[in-house]
Amino acid sequence: MDQFKLLDNGMLIGPQPSEDHLRQAKQEGIKTVIDLRLPSETPTPNAELVAHSGLDYVNIPVNKASLSGDQVDALERAMQDKEGPFLIHCATGGRAALLLVLSQARQNRWSAQRTFDEARAMGFYLEKTPEFADFVKSATTV
Repeated sequence: MDQFKLLDNGMLIGPQPSEDHLRQAKQEGIKTVIDLRLPSETPTPNAELVAHSGLDYVNIPVNKASLSGDQVDALERAMQDKEGPFLIHCATGGRAALLLVLSQARQNRWSAQRTFDEARAMGFYLEKTPEFADFVKSATTV
């Protein structure tokens, strides 16, 4: 599980998990997997992979070329409707960090710089991906 970042609230964030990662996550108390990958990104549907592990599953398809506030809304709804702690993932963890930190930025009225700083503290440099940087700047307070 060393590829995943453990956040203060027991949540894990990171890349595509393997079956072993999912088994370990369940043993560590994770209840729900929130998958931000597009269905076309994985040869085996993630819903099947997660179902075999006995965890709950939510898919919020996120294409970095078409980011929207609706995706942040969907993450917030999933986290309200499903039981945590959560494992939130995409291919590398970047999209997962982006949506999670933007949710926190909304709640705390963070500036873009504070949002970038918070993501960096989790190990993700959102400002280095033009699509992510532009989205953070458009979605946060001045």
